[in-house]
Amino acid sequence: MNLLPKPSRRWTRRAFLTSMIAPLGYVGYRVAAHNQWIIATRNSRAYDIGVEPTAEQAKQSLSILIVGDTGKDTIQRKRVVDAMQKHAAWSSPGAAFLLGDNFYENGVDSVEDDRFDSDFESLFTKRRFDFPFYACLGNHDVHGNAEAQVAYSQRSERWTMPARYFKTTQTAGDTTVECVFLDTNQLVQGSREGEEQIAWVRHALSTSDADYRIVIGHHPALTGGQHELPDQISSVLPPLFAEHHVDLYISGHDHDLQMLDSGDGWKQIVSGAGSKLRSTSWIDETMFAMATAGFCWLLADTDQLSVSFYSVSERLFSTVLPRTTNRIISDVASD
Repeated sequence: MNLLPKPSRRWTRRAFLTSMIAPLGYVGYRVAAHNQWIIATRNSRAYDIGVEPTAEQAKQSLSILIVGDTGKDTIQRKRVVDAMQKHAAWSSPGAAFLLGDNFYENGVDSVEDDRFDSDFESLFTKRRFDFPFYACLGNHDVHGNAEAQVAYSQRSERWTMPARYFKTTQTAGDTTVECVFLDTNQLVQGSREGEEQIAWVRHALSTSDADYRIVIGHHPALTGGQHELPDQISSVLPPLFAEHHVDLYISGHDHDLQMLDSGDGWKQIVSGAGSKLRSTSWIDETMFAMATAGFCWLLADTDQLSVSFYSVSERLFSTVLPRTTNRIISDVASD
């Protein structure tokens, strides 16, 4: 069944504000949207909402909750975490991914910073979220003490960032998922550390024999959102993903929910609507997009990856990605 997204309740205000700033042109519009005066999902197309996996499927598969840009204390964040809590009660997560900008506006000062409690431990309570949270660094995180977020892994039972970039293999039954976490800030800066990181990523992907390969970073490589793509991301990562048969690239940074098809075998997930919102647009590659607070759920078994997006009140979109046969053939041939 094809469904159109519900009309925005902000339409009247959006139309009025748009007419007011029209003389200022695109620059004025970008400023307004960036500061959350206008929240819109533009150029939406009809899409099939898909079928949500069941609790029984979740128990038999690798279940992961995904949310980004949670570092600001807002009503939206509370609602997102409450929705994730209700979801976790039946979806049996084995892990969660935090996609950066964990602490607005300027990261943390040290491992003693109270925000580790207010924006993580007391927010995602162990009672409700008793599984590891794998975190990457966002652009606001590196305005503060980024190494403190790495060091906090030694103090917390659940916060997991063993290095500024790292990998972990997640398993459930016979299913293995290679999860490669990037520090995309180093890539954007074009630093020597960024070059070393790319070499490390290439090696990590080329030597992986997991059923699925997923890369996680803060900055998207493909998006219809408000942020422009840095050349160091958009020109370097996509060829790497195609060459090494990456299944998913997962990011935040844009404060919306998106799923896009690169056309080169890998899909882009954007889940950066954990505490703040900005407008987004459907572009040619878009499979789903909405400017609403929410999170993403990933479910993996030996046959397929299932991806679902949720607002604070309902499921928005689900899709299934079959295991990539071409990658399996290619990997076997290269052994």
